[in-house]
Amino acid sequence: SGEFQDLVLIVEIMGKHSNLILVNPESNQIIDGIKRYSHALSRYREVLPGRTYLLPPEQDKVHPLTLNEDKFIKLMLSHPLNNSLQKVLFSVLEGLGPVMAREIILRGDLDPSLHLEYCGAHELQSIWQVLQKLIHPLYRGENIEPTIVFQGKQPTAFAPIPLTQYQGLKFVRYQTVNEMLDLFYRARLELNRFRQIQRHLTHVIKNELSHCRKKLSFQEQDEAAANRALKLRLWGETVFAHLHLIKPGAKEVSLPNIYEPDGPHIKIKLAPSMTASQNAQRFFRKYNKARDSLKIIKKNKRKTAAEIRYLNSVKISLEQADILLELKEIQTELEDSGYLRKKKKKHKKKGPKKMAPQVKKITSQDGFTILIGKNNKQNDYLTMRLAHDNDYWLHVKDSAGGHIVVKSIPGQEVPLSTLEEAAGLAAYFSEARLSSKVPVDCTKRKHVSKPKGARPGFVIYKNHETFYVDPIAPEEPKN
Repeated sequence: SGEFQDLVLIVEIMGKHSNLILVNPESNQIIDGIKRYSHALSRYREVLPGRTYLLPPEQDKVHPLTLNEDKFIKLMLSHPLNNSLQKVLFSVLEGLGPVMAREIILRGDLDPSLHLEYCGAHELQSIWQVLQKLIHPLYRGENIEPTIVFQGKQPTAFAPIPLTQYQGLKFVRYQTVNEMLDLFYRARLELNRFRQIQRHLTHVIKNELSHCRKKLSFQEQDEAAANRALKLRLWGETVFAHLHLIKPGAKEVSLPNIYEPDGPHIKIKLAPSMTASQNAQRFFRKYNKARDSLKIIKKNKRKTAAEIRYLNSVKISLEQADILLELKEIQTELEDSGYLRKKKKKHKKKGPKKMAPQVKKITSQDGFTILIGKNNKQNDYLTMRLAHDNDYWLHVKDSAGGHIVVKSIPGQEVPLSTLEEAAGLAAYFSEARLSSKVPVDCTKRKHVSKPKGARPGFVIYKNHETFYVDPIAPEEPKN
């Protein structure tokens, strides 16, 4: 058995130059680092196994608590006058990032982009006063209010104080700095994972849509060719009706139209090696083949058009997804539909039952519950499982979008204002989000059905009325 040894793990937090280095404390030699580099990259030091560990180079910054006002102003004015206040303050003070430097200047009622040459004693004294009032207590561990700023669901910035530079965005406060940092970087990791999956699924859908559109184009060409071949029936009938007028070996004839005797003659190309009767029979055979193929072409064309509509609905769901769970639902749907290969499970263990899709729930201004499906799995679950016969069901007309259900309350009539609000939400959660006066169909759930074998999210409905509304975004919970 090996002997235990004390080692030191050094964390260097320096932005893009951050590193994690394992060092032998007795010899001060580097065992290894997450990032290795030699003198080719840094003249000051090397981070390689066997090299002596050196501290990172000094940044020539000053700790705020060691300064007085005069020294602070002299340090500020020692920098190039064409530098901005934000850049100079960041360069002067130790432990201060660009966001906090900007915050200090803004709280001093100054413009962070203002050049140092336009600043006098008054401006620099304003910054010093903010430092004393706001930043000095933080360095002493006082008045700390760890805060993360969110833009929508995306974490944008964090600080030990609320940041006034992000007015209008969502602020969430935490008990400790560690909790704040943990949640910020956890959210960032989830956001990166979200974007990675979203990009992958979008790429899959884009390729499938491109393939289907090409296929539809070929089918339309085949349909046009088959439709042109349908005239061969008329040619066959015309030739049979005028056999006596056709000379043996003729390459082309001009004959009266049997259906329009007074109309223009029909020019018909013949195979000179065949008799007139054989030419007529050849036309009928080609006509029958075109007629039969046309049925198949039209059927395949309808299938391709339906697939394009389905893929477009998935595309809209991907664009409007805003949490990882929704992407996972779409990913599962694409696996079940055969567009993605299912991952093989190593062990077949009986785990917990699959979670039901999580539909969005809001309350209308009249107090009625409105449920929103944002992808096809949610739509199927909402319409076919959650909704009852007397609930109202809404969907944007003739476009891809989510299913919306207004829950009815026994003994109460759902007011028109709630249905209009739900219609606005249906328009918002659809490909018509950026349009105005969007047509939205509304009917009772009992008039909605799903055909056997239909794709996820596809239903048919009847007895509907149509609202024309502007899209309405759901209200986010207040801070």
